[in-house]
Amino acid sequence: MEPVAPEGVNAPELPDGARRKFVHRMLNMTLGLWAMSGVAGGAYVAGQYVWPRKEAGTTGGEREVSFPVADLDAKGMVKVLVEGDPVGVFRDDDEVRAVGLVCPHLGCLVNWNKDGREMVCPCHGSRFDSHGAVLQGPSPAPLKRYEARVAGDTVVVT
Repeated sequence: MEPVAPEGVNAPELPDGARRKFVHRMLNMTLGLWAMSGVAGGAYVAGQYVWPRKEAGTTGGEREVSFPVADLDAKGMVKVLVEGDPVGVFRDDDEVRAVGLVCPHLGCLVNWNKDGREMVCPCHGSRFDSHGAVLQGPSPAPLKRYEARVAGDTVVVT
């Protein structure tokens, strides 16, 4: 049944039902794409938190990396790449130590806490001593250890 305008009144035609369906579909598709892009962006950010990328450094994947002792004294901890893995080199009890910076739990990069003399994982709270041994989980294994020695005025990590 078509709508009828009262006598003497010129009413504009009502929109066609097909046009209305098209507009609703376009609106729903636009909102759906917008929501999907928000979910995809959130998943990307969450993925970077759970599976972080390896930290980039100034050196490549060499088996042996060296740098001046002055850098170690100035920075407290120097980060280098040994065979593609990030390694932290620092002094503890006047001894130069080198441990891997990748937490064995889920691969987050740990940080050196000089005051507490321990490595701390920012993702799930694992703690490691200056030798890389586990002090507090959930990490199931210790950090990888590397050999570090001072040769003259250079620190060599292998």
